[in-house]
Amino acid sequence: MKRHHIGRVSRGRAFLCFLAVAGATLSAAPAFSSQDTTNAPADYPKVLREMVDAGKMQVVKAFPTDKDGVTGYLVKHGGYQTVVYSEDGYLMLGPLYGPQGHNLSSKYAQKYKPKPNVGEVIQSLDAGRMVTEGPKNAPRLYVFADPNCIYCHKLYEQTKPLVKAGNLRVHWIMVGVLGPSSVGRAATILAADDPAAALARNEAKFNTAQEQGGVSPSKPNSTQDDVLEQNRQAMFSLGSQGTPTVVFTDDNSNLQSRQGIPPSGWLSHYAQD
Repeated sequence: MKRHHIGRVSRGRAFLCFLAVAGATLSAAPAFSSQDTTNAPADYPKVLREMVDAGKMQVVKAFPTDKDGVTGYLVKHGGYQTVVYSEDGYLMLGPLYGPQGHNLSSKYAQKYKPKPNVGEVIQSLDAGRMVTEGPKNAPRLYVFADPNCIYCHKLYEQTKPLVKAGNLRVHWIMVGVLGPSSVGRAATILAADDPAAALARNEAKFNTAQEQGGVSPSKPNSTQDDVLEQNRQAMFSLGSQGTPTVVFTDDNSNLQSRQGIPPSGWLSHYAQD
């Protein structure tokens, strides 16, 4: 059964402004263990060195860039990896473009970021904690979704008629990354006797003006906390920084992931194969 690449997708709502979060939470965020977070080299920019010394950030790799005097760093914070740059003591986040308009950051990410095994990431998750809709024999999608994410809501509306017609099977992998109420609504959905029906209520009553899901938040228990954290880390490990993150089967029957809503017509084409 053939599948098709999503290709470039519209970017979903990112939940993380990387350096702002890392810097603002320097004294509050929990540290993670890594041998790379100790004895940071003296030539790290001061702000980066302080974050690394405090155990709040890991430098995965430092590398030279195409611009003399600019050093690139692949860094990890809260499970998410990105590329930052330093020059003359300044630390910079954002795409780096060359004189010809080429996105050098994309090139560096391709070269230095570890390539995730999408299939292994999905297999590591508890399928019983996914919110599944559609027949078993239909083409499958896995979607990391936040109950307050308006782009997830739009994707849900696009998949609904295909699921109802029996042409698509969707495994919704709930995360809570857009604030406390996201976690609470995800917990409500996971705790429901019928999680698929609870997700449907969340989307049916979704407040698009305020970008809030339609079910009432609840306090997650320890099991739900563990599931949501595992899902969040899995999404990060795919290189995604926001929702929705879509996992699909490509032409070679391998699982691939993309962040954002698929282009117009892609879902229908995928469901018909």
